[in-house]
Amino acid sequence: MSQAIKYMNDRAIRNPKSYGRMSGGDVEELSFKSMREVAPCLSIDPKRIDLVSGHSFPDIILDNTVYGVEIKSTQKDSWTSTGSSIVESTRCSGIERIYMLFGKLGGQPEFRCKPYQRCLSSIAVTHSPRYLIDMQLGEKQTIFAKMNTDYEEFRHLPENEKISYVRKYYLQQAKLRGNENLSQNEMPWWMGQQTGVDWSFYNDLSSFAKEAMMPRLFALFPTLFDSDSDKRFKPVAIWLCDRYSMICYNMRDSFTAGGTVKSYNGKKLDRCYPAIVGRLIKYIDEIKVLLSNPDAELLTDIQDFWDFNYDRENLLESWVKALEAEFSKNKDLSFINLRELLDVGTVEVSV
Repeated sequence: MSQAIKYMNDRAIRNPKSYGRMSGGDVEELSFKSMREVAPCLSIDPKRIDLVSGHSFPDIILDNTVYGVEIKSTQKDSWTSTGSSIVESTRCSGIERIYMLFGKLGGQPEFRCKPYQRCLSSIAVTHSPRYLIDMQLGEKQTIFAKMNTDYEEFRHLPENEKISYVRKYYLQQAKLRGNENLSQNEMPWWMGQQTGVDWSFYNDLSSFAKEAMMPRLFALFPTLFDSDSDKRFKPVAIWLCDRYSMICYNMRDSFTAGGTVKSYNGKKLDRCYPAIVGRLIKYIDEIKVLLSNPDAELLTDIQDFWDFNYDRENLLESWVKALEAEFSKNKDLSFINLRELLDVGTVEVSV
């Protein structure tokens, strides 16, 4: 792997600007081609190196060996990111030794590679059990060292035992922080005793929980303003299923119910805005904060759901441009000066 990393870094130094807009898929393809390029120098037939990414773990394997490479990247100038599932249910048969090839695309682009288990710092205790990656970890700083186990032992556990192991560890950590009363309801579904997904309905959420989710939905899906109504709400519903194991059978109502916007900032509008624009105005300050200081979960979702070119250093501006494109194509929205609307400070909306 050292030869492939050197090959990739040499080219990144010569042409750093070309890496800033790479997607996760682009980095996988670059890694695959680079490994094939250097393979003959190591007396390896390039055709034995296969890119199997998609629904397989790891992303690249060397045929007829126990070796594989998982590819991860971030558009930030950072060596951290969200990794793969702790369950490893899609692990390729026969692959025993996995390396992490990580691309840091922010700042001066750079690539590093380490044994997979040596760069896993923690486990995300949000909505699915995923490792968190830190390519600068010391050997005694991994999640396995913290849990007093090792990767090989942990990965061979049955799924329910993995969940139980992690649950026990985080309960202990909560108690050390003084949270003696941590309850089952305060944990994500996978931290419970059962490993199956507990599906729930979006409409059963409290008003507070729905309000808290809205800025993230607007940030992730500029297509909510698409002129084609079929493209507006289905991606949001799919994301809720995938990310939160949550079903919503009337996603449209969450954005369009309540009538039109007749005024804002105390001034009557010459032409009413659709209700969804009123909701955008309502959450704009939170959206700005979210895109200016994105968390790891949001960055992962942006890579998956933003299908337009964006500036990793200015996600907010990229989002506004995407909205402008949607507004300009929608006859019900094209008359709205979006930038003027979003630059307004405190907004009072009446419907």
